[in-house]
Amino acid sequence: MMLLLALCCMTLTAGAQRVLTLDECHQLALKNNKKLKVSEEEVNKARYEMYSSYANYLPKVSATATYTHNNKSVQLLSDENIAALNNIGTMTQAQIDAYRQELLAIYMSDPSAVISLAMLQNDPIVSKLVADFMSLNVEDALNQIGEQVTDAFNVDTKNIYSGIVTVQQPIFAGGKIVAYNQITKDLKGLAESKLDLQQQEVVVTTDQAYWQIVSIANKLKLAESYAESLRTLNADVEKMVAEGVSTNSEQLAVKVKLNEAETALLKAQNGLALSKMLLCQICGLPLDSDIVLADEKLDDVLLTHQKPCYSESEIETNRPELRCLSLANDIYAKKVWVTRADYLPTIGAFGNYTLSNPSCFNGFQNEFTGLWSFGVMAKIPVFHWGEGYNKTRMAKAEAKIQQYNYEDTKEMIMLQVRQCETRLNEADSRLKQSQEKLNDADENLRMANAGFREGVVESSVLNLAQTAWLQAHSEYIDAKIDCIMADVNLRKAAGVLQ
Repeated sequence: MMLLLALCCMTLTAGAQRVLTLDECHQLALKNNKKLKVSEEEVNKARYEMYSSYANYLPKVSATATYTHNNKSVQLLSDENIAALNNIGTMTQAQIDAYRQELLAIYMSDPSAVISLAMLQNDPIVSKLVADFMSLNVEDALNQIGEQVTDAFNVDTKNIYSGIVTVQQPIFAGGKIVAYNQITKDLKGLAESKLDLQQQEVVVTTDQAYWQIVSIANKLKLAESYAESLRTLNADVEKMVAEGVSTNSEQLAVKVKLNEAETALLKAQNGLALSKMLLCQICGLPLDSDIVLADEKLDDVLLTHQKPCYSESEIETNRPELRCLSLANDIYAKKVWVTRADYLPTIGAFGNYTLSNPSCFNGFQNEFTGLWSFGVMAKIPVFHWGEGYNKTRMAKAEAKIQQYNYEDTKEMIMLQVRQCETRLNEADSRLKQSQEKLNDADENLRMANAGFREGVVESSVLNLAQTAWLQAHSEYIDAKIDCIMADVNLRKAAGVLQ
């Protein structure tokens, strides 16, 4: 029953473990890194800005509508004028009546001064005119006309509605639109180069954490093997002391080495656990994830790299930092165009359609009416006391500064690549030396074990051989990891790290 329970626990533990290759670690790190997500959004931002810059070539259409409520209406006539117009019939009728009374008074006082009544009666036309005049009443008609006039001048401006549709089309802007469009393209390339640089940084960080775990795991196996050898040696020395062929001091010396080995083994176990936590954090996994690396299980670390040689043109093309600086050079050069364009003539066309209520295109009317208008506008700078000239020269100076920074960075990067090549050659040489030292340590340990079993070699000599074997294997592992990281750093320095 206990055996079955133990097997089940081992199965569950093994099932919970996750085996990761270096490529899988790269993919997880690139997928889950928060800084990379920010850089990806920076690329998207630059892309959208580039798309929006194309709109500067096209006409812009805008519409505006307004509504205004006033507590009073605009009154074009004064109250006196309104009263006069509304009562114009009454005043006219009073004047006519007064004139008729005056005529009658004249006729009654001096009949010979006017046409005789007989003549008026004998002429039907004149008789009709006189009769119409004597019966004329224009009061109501003229009052109505006056009221109509005042109503025509009374415009309701308490509620005002207006709207305008405007179309603007740039014709010539001194080259600013073209330069800005090219700048946005360069900014997009700059963001992509920065993303590439950060991706390479993540890959290098992942490689360092991955191979650190592989190194610690292999050293842990060495520490376990070394501790097991010391335990065996300690048991043999105890037997020899019991038989009187060895001393207690030799046994104590072996126990001291065994304690040191077990302490080193515990440190290696803790270091392996912490290193795996670091790799989990880099890959975006929970820190308590039970992971096992594919190369961690190998008895030996495999080297697959070849010594590359990169030309200066390849490095200049592939290195993200140089691409960034090259794009920055282009951006600063185009900023000279933008600065110069501010002091060149600009020409644009526009068109408007305006709609309003009340309107005054056919008198004042409370209805919607509108009109079209279009035109061309030109702005020509005449004199600015040398401001444009000096700003253009300042922009050119900034472009030169950026060019000098590019050349300086290029020289430093070329030096870095050569240094990485030198470190790779040194790592290869150190690997060969550690291989030879490892072979010698293996042979020395074999001979020491054989001599100890035959009784011709003391335990201290065997312990020294074991220590030398442990050191040689540890140095061999470090040399291989150094070769791997030197190759990674060289490819990163050359800009070809994928």
